[in-house]
Amino acid sequence: VHLERRLEPNDFSIPAKKHASSVKVRVIDLVTDLVTKELIVSVPVTEGEIRSNASKDILKVAAIDRRYVPGKNFVGLIRGFGLKTGAIASSAAWDTSDIIAVGENDKDMAGAVNRIHALQGGAVVCANGKILAEIPLPVMGIIADMPMEMLAKKMEEITRVIKDLGFPFDDPLLTIVTLTGAAIPFLRICEEGLVNLKDGKTVGLIV
Repeated sequence: VHLERRLEPNDFSIPAKKHASSVKVRVIDLVTDLVTKELIVSVPVTEGEIRSNASKDILKVAAIDRRYVPGKNFVGLIRGFGLKTGAIASSAAWDTSDIIAVGENDKDMAGAVNRIHALQGGAVVCANGKILAEIPLPVMGIIADMPMEMLAKKMEEITRVIKDLGFPFDDPLLTIVTLTGAAIPFLRICEEGLVNLKDGKTVGLIV
């Protein structure tokens, strides 16, 4: 798992026009735990940036290239993930092998991703600056090397923790790693941006 440096909270900021009060954006909208659609919505601009809004269930989602240094990173928005606080990240993203992070705040997103880098692969939940649960995936960032019984317990723990933070579906790890999956409609994410699977084009966050 290659990162050029430790990530900081401002690596997850989404800049917008400084004097704008709101901006129209393209959001990944979770229809089910796997299927997404494109949602166009107007969001407020605060001090020149777009922020998560847990009260409207609009969170940040980031795709971070972990294969090359320096790699590209993209930060977008997602609705339907349900977190009231904290962040979850995984290095086992489908198709791209990116690190994918979803979070209510930039600090916990950075904390989760940096912990994955320290583990050299894994899935991590971070809230209020503390690591609440993790699964090391040291083999290529996608495979665990622990006994199956221990892995099962860790999967149960991370699922319980992220549900306690508000995640509404059954399997948070499956939902987050498939946000990059090109076989599941309709709007996905990669380090280059958002991908509209209807036409295969990469599109930006701001409309």
